[in-house]
Amino acid sequence: MRLLLCSLALLLLPSCIHTYTTHYDYQATGPAPQVGGAAFRAEFIPKGTESGVALSAMVVGGALISEVGPYQVRLHAFGQPGDQQWFEVKSLRLTGTEGFDAAMQPRGFMGRPTFAPTQTATTTRATLLLGPYIKLDDRKQRQITLEAEVAVMRRSGLTRGTLRLPLKLTKTKRHESTNVIAEIAHDIRHRDTPDIPAGLPPPPEAP
Repeated sequence: MRLLLCSLALLLLPSCIHTYTTHYDYQATGPAPQVGGAAFRAEFIPKGTESGVALSAMVVGGALISEVGPYQVRLHAFGQPGDQQWFEVKSLRLTGTEGFDAAMQPRGFMGRPTFAPTQTATTTRATLLLGPYIKLDDRKQRQITLEAEVAVMRRSGLTRGTLRLPLKLTKTKRHESTNVIAEIAHDIRHRDTPDIPAGLPPPPEAP
């Protein structure tokens, strides 16, 4: 009887569930600034989510998900093989409209990431994960500027300079469909396998 009820329940389920995701982050509005021959890029990774349901003729047809702040930020530097060795941040602050001005405490950008090869033979990359999550009011701070004093160790010696990265709030959308029956079967087969939460996305390959 239980098997019959489960079979009927599966038959009543829609074959696919659709997920509509809107991803919010901050993207540079100009070319990558350079210090010590290295081009810098800031990456804002949304760590919060907001969810809802998608309706079609008053029938639940999927999920609406917004990937929003607070943001975890990575600062990437791109150099050339045999030249740059490491970089460090001496100070960092975010500025914006309506008097927004937030300086990060030194413990938030400690470290000297070293330059390592990338998938492009002519490019190396060093990445610094900044400390606390950054909370921004996206209704007010639609355009911000990241300013940082950095030092880059090169083959020829230490170079210091100032970064200024204008950033703009952007949103991208994606649509995914999931076969419900296949997912249930997969969960049953792997019910003893622990779920590992997703980590940070792969770093970019170019500034």
